Amino acid sequence: MATVHLPSGLTQHTGGVDEITIDAPRVRELMLALAERFPGLAGQLERMAVAIDGDIYQDAPYHKLTSTSEVYLVPRIAGGKR
Repeated sequence: MATVHLPSGLTQHTGGVDEITIDAPRVRELMLALAERFPGLAGQLERMAVAIDGDIYQDAPYHKLTSTSEVYLVPRIAGGKR
């Protein structure tokens, strides 16, 4: 089961839970499971990037997870070159 770490800004939707383990083969299923368990997160999750085992991904719905994956949800970085 992957361990998911939630930023403090999301814990208002989880009743204060900031870490949870979820059995999911990919990021997509992990996000669906989070939204099912905590419906208030549904609109928030699409604005988050994920850091998986130390690597940050802006969009990684099909990235595979392992039973030892450490997943951190982080706000997406906006901006860029003009």
